[in-house]
Amino acid sequence: MKKQLITSSISRFIEIAIGAILSIILTPYLIHNMGSMNYGLWILILSTLGWFSFLDLGFSYSIQRSIVLAIEQSSEGKINRIFSTAVLLFSGIGSVAAACIIVLSLFPELLGIEKNNHETTTIALLILSLKVFWDYIMHCFKGFYNAYMRLDIDANISSLNTIIKAILIYIYIIDFNIYGAVLATMVSDIITHTIKIYYAKKIYANLKFTPRSVKLAEFKELFSYSKHVIASSFAQSLNGRVDPIIITHALGLNMVTMYSVIARLIVQIEGFVNAVAGVFHPIVTRLFARNISLDKIFNQTISINYFTAILFYCPLVVFSENFIRLWIGDEFVAAADLALALCIANLCKTVSRPVSSVLLAQANHKLISVVNLSGAVLNIIMSIISASIWGLQGIAISTALGFFISDVVLHLVLYKRYTNHEILPLLMKFFSIFILFILMTLLGKYIISQIAITTWLTLIGVGFCFQIALLMLLWPVTLHKDLRSSVIKFCLSNLPNNR
Repeated sequence: MKKQLITSSISRFIEIAIGAILSIILTPYLIHNMGSMNYGLWILILSTLGWFSFLDLGFSYSIQRSIVLAIEQSSEGKINRIFSTAVLLFSGIGSVAAACIIVLSLFPELLGIEKNNHETTTIALLILSLKVFWDYIMHCFKGFYNAYMRLDIDANISSLNTIIKAILIYIYIIDFNIYGAVLATMVSDIITHTIKIYYAKKIYANLKFTPRSVKLAEFKELFSYSKHVIASSFAQSLNGRVDPIIITHALGLNMVTMYSVIARLIVQIEGFVNAVAGVFHPIVTRLFARNISLDKIFNQTISINYFTAILFYCPLVVFSENFIRLWIGDEFVAAADLALALCIANLCKTVSRPVSSVLLAQANHKLISVVNLSGAVLNIIMSIISASIWGLQGIAISTALGFFISDVVLHLVLYKRYTNHEILPLLMKFFSIFILFILMTLLGKYIISQIAITTWLTLIGVGFCFQIALLMLLWPVTLHKDLRSSVIKFCLSNLPNNR
């Protein structure tokens, strides 16, 4: 498991790095060739698709957990029953999601889109409804890869998808504008989804879909576990994707473009954090299946979450203004003002992520959906009110407050409810990490204010030095001695000359 863990982390890290680099390269190109208005429309379309993806997380977790239990029980027949049932289930869900998108495409005014963009939005959503349907079926394979802890293969295929899509967007966007982005998305998905099916068969040669393997009992088991995760996923999707729609209604499409500049950078950084911290979920499930206490893995996971989050989010806040100025120009520098609040919102996930992993593994996840929905509703209400008063800054602050309440306070309450652990030490630890994050951010901003950063070379050099200094500080502060020792020993044992 350790080797698979490090391989998966490295592959995920490379996947996110490729995505981040290509996004940085393509974003100014897209804004220039599509125009600020059309780029904002494209971001809104992608955000709309995300609204209909919430069901995947619930059943993917359920499939993963069921296959892990089947593997531990050496039940090969059960693996195909789960897989076949999942394919049929996801086909039905995907059909419903695609139908909803088709209906929504006929009423683009519901998204706050002006009349002159209705036709473009309708055609784009109609085509992309096929993508959503196909994506749902592919979530069967995602759960399968996670269960076998082969996230490295899944990550490598996703990297290929990103590269192909970037190349095709670069080619098509000049002649076809938004339609070029739609075409590039569809073609890249068809190619990489086919590869994903091929490698799933390589991992488990007996994997196959057969109608007679579809069992009502398996469906009931999957649904019984998933229904609460689905509700939770809906709340998370609502919480994470509602901002562009609120901005469109309150401030216009141009402000969606401004908001998306910093939001996309944060998404890329969040990917790096997840590349390290997000691979522990399958391990937590396996340890639970073996009746091993989860206390140690929880403590290790939350420490690694803190370490990784500050290591990546702090430089983003510190250098966002300089980066955006060099990247796409002074016109969008104001987006950097949103970085601190939005990064704090994501810092809150350092608590909810490990808590959710433990509760999902134990099947004690029934109230997670209530917690996430409460945070989403609070975020929406505060964002709508604050948008009219403070604009984008108000929305960013509302997002941070909503995430703190749901992902820190309420998740810790749930953790205490199901594990009887005291939450005050955990809450105090989060506040200490939060204070450390703020102090390092203020110190970093002060330091770079004394340096004239006018070229990419200067930015990279200063950023590298800041990252090294931050790493040296965080290593002893956020990771306890035993965990540091374990990490060092594990890395040394996996060096090529030690194999």
